[in-house]
Amino acid sequence: MSTLKALTHLLAKPHRLKALLSYGHKGYLNSIGWFTAFDKKQAVDGKGRALPWVTYSFIDFIRERINKEQDIFEYGSGSSTIFYAERAKSVTSVEHDKGWFDRVKNTSPGNAEMIFCQLEKDGEYAQKAKLLNRKFDIIIVDGRDRVNCCKHSIDALSSHGVLVLDDSEREVYEPARAFLKQNGFKELSFSGISPGLFYEKATSVFYKADNCLEI
Repeated sequence: MSTLKALTHLLAKPHRLKALLSYGHKGYLNSIGWFTAFDKKQAVDGKGRALPWVTYSFIDFIRERINKEQDIFEYGSGSSTIFYAERAKSVTSVEHDKGWFDRVKNTSPGNAEMIFCQLEKDGEYAQKAKLLNRKFDIIIVDGRDRVNCCKHSIDALSSHGVLVLDDSEREVYEPARAFLKQNGFKELSFSGISPGLFYEKATSVFYKADNCLEI
């Protein structure tokens, strides 16, 4: 729908316009800090504190389940690195974008390690979690080449580890979902909007029994 058509449609229903205008200072969008994230074009809450760029429903779920005994690996870095590092024992992030890597590496917390890696399909980037010869409690796939990242990452999970796939509703990531389920993982999906964005998406947790998130 074009902007003009959308505006015309909205003006034809003034009660909707009145409700939308009121949400700038009250209501759900204001309470979760969506307007702050929209204005700043960053994944932050209403007080400007870092958030991962995932669904709010997943943020609410994971916020109190991360603890200082957990090691996290994430594909992709940024405000999510800060959010997870504030709560976990350690965070290791792999980043393929050199410009972004150089921008954020010096702002990462002391318990966060940033790794730059060239992006090649099903190459070192996708295999980075297992190539470190460590085990992680939570692996978050929110970067590039996500299907291959998921396939390789199960070898880097601890015995009670979980894998998180963002934008899991996308058809292009269906092979990753199918692969994980074939390998004994169950899926818990969190749908809704994310900081500063207003389209529906999903963030899924793949887990087994006796997992670190107590699902």
